[in-house]
Amino acid sequence: MTDRDLKALEQRTFRTATDDGLWDVLIACVFASLAIAPLLSEDLGDFWSSALLAPIWLAAYLVIWVVRHHIVAPRVGTVRFGADRQQRLRRLGMVLLVVNVIAAGLGVAAFVGVQLNWLDVGNGSIGYPLGLAMVVLIGFSGAAAVTGIYRYYLYGLMLAIAPLVGEWLWREGLVTHHGYPMVFGAAAMIIFLVGVVRFTGIVRSHPLPHHTATV
Repeated sequence: MTDRDLKALEQRTFRTATDDGLWDVLIACVFASLAIAPLLSEDLGDFWSSALLAPIWLAAYLVIWVVRHHIVAPRVGTVRFGADRQQRLRRLGMVLLVVNVIAAGLGVAAFVGVQLNWLDVGNGSIGYPLGLAMVVLIGFSGAAAVTGIYRYYLYGLMLAIAPLVGEWLWREGLVTHHGYPMVFGAAAMIIFLVGVVRFTGIVRSHPLPHHTATV
């Protein structure tokens, strides 16, 4: 067996044990908050409408953790990152750190500029949707490269386009809240359904064995 065959086998094994659809469900829960938070902010304000969603994210993560360890792992086993994948993961972490630092810096600069009347950034500004699109696209592209789960590229593209479409719909007077409830709600629903279908397929195609395996 050649090195290429071993690498392909490792990739298939890794995907079988990790691509169970549950990450999709968690991603859907996180981005659904961008659809829900603007609606809650009308009564609760921006801070509390976002803070209220944090316990929901935590509960979703805990449920997924329990399902993965008690339903998925006994069927497909577990995997550990190899040296090459760990190196790619570290590189992804550095790239995301740099991107988020730059995005945060630009956000602070814009806020200060508006407060000091150096910048005229009104409700029609496209800067925030563009920044959000850039961070999402880079993050999901990196995740797809590290995990080999290539539909994350499509998720990144869909979620990057979503705020731009929402902004356009809002400017046309077709939606409220910059279109976030509609575009992120639709994107989250698609990702959630894909995750559920993937999870159901894994459970059906891998019956519970008598002995669990670790690979």
